Amino acid sequence: MQVVLLERIQRLGKMGDVVTVKPGFARNYLLPQNKALRATKQNIEIFEKQRAELESQSKDLQTKAEGMKKKIDGHIMVMARQSSDAGVLFGSVTTREIAGLLSEKFDTITRHQVVLDAPIKTRGVHDVPVQLHPEVRTTVKISIAPSEEEAHAQLAKKAESKKEEAKEVSKVKAEKAAKEAEEKAETEAEEQADA
Repeated sequence: MQVVLLERIQRLGKMGDVVTVKPGFARNYLLPQNKALRATKQNIEIFEKQRAELESQSKDLQTKAEGMKKKIDGHIMVMARQSSDAGVLFGSVTTREIAGLLSEKFDTITRHQVVLDAPIKTRGVHDVPVQLHPEVRTTVKISIAPSEEEAHAQLAKKAESKKEEAKEVSKVKAEKAAKEAEEKAETEAEEQADA
C-alpha cells in the first residue's frame, strides 16, 4: 500500500515522501495515528495544500523538543529494585516505569517516547534513549540497584572509571604524538644528512 507521510518516520522516510508499506502497518499504525495518508491523487493534492502549515507545525514542535532536550540531556535517575546475587533483576524495568520517573520532573514525557529495544533486566547504570520529536533524540542515565545508596555509589564508580579512561586515552594520544614527532625529527635529520 502506498502512503504519503505527514511527518518524518525513522527508517521509512520524511514528510511528503510517498512510500510503500505493508497494508497492516498502514491500517493499524500510520493512518490511525495521523502519520500518513493513502497515496491517492486527491490526498496528495490535499497534502500539497497543507504542506507549508504541516512543516511550520513540525518546526514549532521541533524547537519545543530541542528546548526540552536541553533540560533532559544527561539527566540521571535512580531506581531501587531487588535483584539476585548475579545482578539479574526480579522483574524488569520497562518504558512505562522509566517514563513515570521522567514525567515526575518533566510533565510531557510519555512511554512511547522512551526507546528501549528490550526491557532492562540487570542492575547497573544504563543509557536510555528518549525520542522527543522525530528529529530530536536525547539520552538519560538510569542507575538500578537494590537500594538508592547503592545506585548512587554505582553512578560515582562509573563516573570515576570514565575519568580514568579519559586520562588513559589522553596519555595514549600524547605518547602517540610524541612518537610521531620523534619519527618526523629523525626523518628530517636523515634528509639533511643526505643533502
